[in-house]
Amino acid sequence: MNALTNGFRSFLRDRRANFAIITALLMPVFLLTFGMLFEGGRGLAYYSQSKRVIAQACERSTKPTRTNVPLDEVRRKNVLDTFDALIRSTNQKVVSREVKIDWLTTNINAKFTYKTMLGGMFDVEKMDYELTYRCGGIPPYPYDGEVIVNNTFDVLNGANRILKHGKSPTTPNGCWGVYSYEELGWDGGAGPGIELQDWSNAECRKRHGWQGYEEPEKGDAALCGTTSTDPKDTKKNDKSKEVDQQKENDKGGSSSQQANQCPAKTDDPQKASMLSVQKIPPTKYVVELDSNWDGQKRRDANSSIFKIVELHPGEYEVSVWYNGRNDAYGGTNDIDIFLQVQRPQLGPEKKIIEMSQKGKVFWERRSYSITVDTYSVYKLTIAAGGKSDSIGGIITAFEVKYVDSPK
Repeated sequence: MNALTNGFRSFLRDRRANFAIITALLMPVFLLTFGMLFEGGRGLAYYSQSKRVIAQACERSTKPTRTNVPLDEVRRKNVLDTFDALIRSTNQKVVSREVKIDWLTTNINAKFTYKTMLGGMFDVEKMDYELTYRCGGIPPYPYDGEVIVNNTFDVLNGANRILKHGKSPTTPNGCWGVYSYEELGWDGGAGPGIELQDWSNAECRKRHGWQGYEEPEKGDAALCGTTSTDPKDTKKNDKSKEVDQQKENDKGGSSSQQANQCPAKTDDPQKASMLSVQKIPPTKYVVELDSNWDGQKRRDANSSIFKIVELHPGEYEVSVWYNGRNDAYGGTNDIDIFLQVQRPQLGPEKKIIEMSQKGKVFWERRSYSITVDTYSVYKLTIAAGGKSDSIGGIITAFEVKYVDSPK
């Protein structure tokens, strides 16, 4: 008995024996901890990958403009396709995924599973988890000064046009023609189409009674923003010019060297600020929307054209060059511009701009300030107003520019 006791005490005092005992006792704890950490790390990595994939699929596939991808079912498919492409880089199985899209948000729900490597010791062969993600679908705002719509009506496929009617030895390229909305870069319209006219040709202007194109005359009030110089001033030296200028300023008048002042911009969106009133439009071709039916005996000639545009909240500048065509055509040369909300529900069509000239007609660049309160896809329409008689107002160089975001 004593020998057995002494032997056991000797064994306990042996360090190697102690280490073996402790290792045997702690091995299950070590394996359990290692397994938990290993599988936990794998699970966290898969979770992070899946969360990143869902976020990228949502953001990439719902941020394109609504004018390019307007339909919810198309946007939903784009989200699913992006998700499926990105998730392939992970070694896990997607049990299910579902995407719900409304006007402003996208919701993704996905269920995943993956096989464990050390789960056998815990009697867990696979791990399942579920993720949901929600993102806003409004694309980024335009930058200040970005042009949203720009249409000069000037060229087709980079080449000057040969107009259908009015060809002669003095007008070999024709004077006018009626074209489809799509051909001139618009989404649609009503009426006979868009009538293009070549105002750069003096014979065309004379033949069809197109007025308001003549060169500016001395002292004409229409010379807004220009500088006129009296020929007599060229005989004066710089010093005498300064003296004359000072005398005119002291009298409260303006010298012939002083630029004519333009009317200040108005806060009323229905009133235009004439930034520059000239006698020559900036483009060769211009557009009339009280268009001829081109051979058909019809008098309902008022046309309209429209674009589908995406507008964010903020201030916009709508500018267009306008001419009343002929002094005698007041009441038949009106041009109106409308906006209509398209999504998520169709809204009423609202007239935002009215243009007309009565009496003497001339070319002028009109600029209007409008404010958009609600993000949406809008139908932007330009329509002939007044009497429908195939004789109406003329426009060119139409532009919509984003000025500033809401404060």
